[in-house]
Amino acid sequence: MARPREAPEIERIMGLEVYITPQPGVGGRIRARLEDFIVREVLLDGSCADISPRWPEGPIQGRGSFLLCVLVKKGLDTLKAARLLARELRIPDGLVGFAGLKDARGLTAQFLTLRGVKPEQLRPLDLEGIRIVPVRYQTSPLEPGQLAGNRFDVVVRGISLGEQELAGRTIAILAHLAELGGLPNFFGHQRFGTARPVTHLVGRELVRGDVRKAVEIFLAYLGPGEGPGAREARSYLAETWDLKGFLRLLPRGFYYERLMAEHLLRRPRDYHGAMRRLPLRLRRLFIQAYQAYLFNRFLSARAREGLPLSEPLPGDWVLLLDEHGLPTKAVRAGGGNLSELRRLTKAGRASVAIPLPGFRQEPSGGRQGEIESAVMEEEGVAPEDFKVKVMPEVSSGGGLRPVLARLSLLSKPEVFEDELGPGLRALRLCFQLPRGSYATCLLREIMKPEDPLRAGF
Repeated sequence: MARPREAPEIERIMGLEVYITPQPGVGGRIRARLEDFIVREVLLDGSCADISPRWPEGPIQGRGSFLLCVLVKKGLDTLKAARLLARELRIPDGLVGFAGLKDARGLTAQFLTLRGVKPEQLRPLDLEGIRIVPVRYQTSPLEPGQLAGNRFDVVVRGISLGEQELAGRTIAILAHLAELGGLPNFFGHQRFGTARPVTHLVGRELVRGDVRKAVEIFLAYLGPGEGPGAREARSYLAETWDLKGFLRLLPRGFYYERLMAEHLLRRPRDYHGAMRRLPLRLRRLFIQAYQAYLFNRFLSARAREGLPLSEPLPGDWVLLLDEHGLPTKAVRAGGGNLSELRRLTKAGRASVAIPLPGFRQEPSGGRQGEIESAVMEEEGVAPEDFKVKVMPEVSSGGGLRPVLARLSLLSKPEVFEDELGPGLRALRLCFQLPRGSYATCLLREIMKPEDPLRAGF
């Protein structure tokens, strides 16, 4: 395996240190319009969320106290949409259930459940960027385990390559991934925040037990893609720790920063209390983002060393996969089962896996284990630190994640003239990935942007 190409600095901050495909990228930009990035959820039962759902005719079918709905949103993320819905319906946030988090920068259709809400309560809702339509009643809330994956319809614009060169590079990269057996299953940019990749940095300090530093990073860390107002406010806070001045300078929005800063004004040294002003869901996301960062570093190092991604080595973890490409059972590769596990991975029924560190998760053995140990030592953390003593409710036992994600192309890549950029080309890609896998990780391999921020990531 040839030494992989190094990624730009902004991606290396997220642990995305390399590209797996050797071919040159096509460049361009995603999300020139929100409609250029369409995401539709697919449940295990085969249901696919419609981007233009119709209100059902007649009474809503099913039984139970949970109303399954399709949420179509544009320009806001799932957590914000759920919070707005809960507020309008006058129910606690916890009664809104969903299977997956969807990014703000796109047009997305996903399922959610509302407990104790009647369909007629949804009709008068008038929320900007949100449309919600009931589907049926059911007896349990929607949970992440019910999600099979997501379908993506993405347009890359502003490509300067000629039509044949663009098509040729795209096909070559997709062929390389097909030969590899799937898409490198890195955690994508939105797990960390591209404009301000901070979530994993907050998580790192919580795992290390330094709540004060976690709070300081959350409030004052400067992201490369933030607007001037936020940059001014955070720079001022970093220099002065004047929370009143910070709140005056902070632009509208920034709900969580305001919650935290206002708490510290009332109780100046209560950093635990300030962090706990954030919803538990968000605080857990910090820990999960740090696990994601470590996974990305583990996978980057494996690729950089030329170790196989699609073939287990002694000591590797291997996940057996179901028909959706989702894990069912973990097995350690060793002398007695190595040839059988290699046969299963070649057939697409198993995948080499890398740990998400946690207090219950054993590291890999063999060379992969040495890679993980070196990264953890450099980070100054150990698996048992994920039993977060300073905030036990965010503790994580860890887990395993496949090294490769099953990539299903839903149609041939389409090249056409970019109507938004005269003389430039556009590329349309339609594909499906299993839950937890990121479209941006396919797009970065195809585009190989010099500046991911300017390229719309």
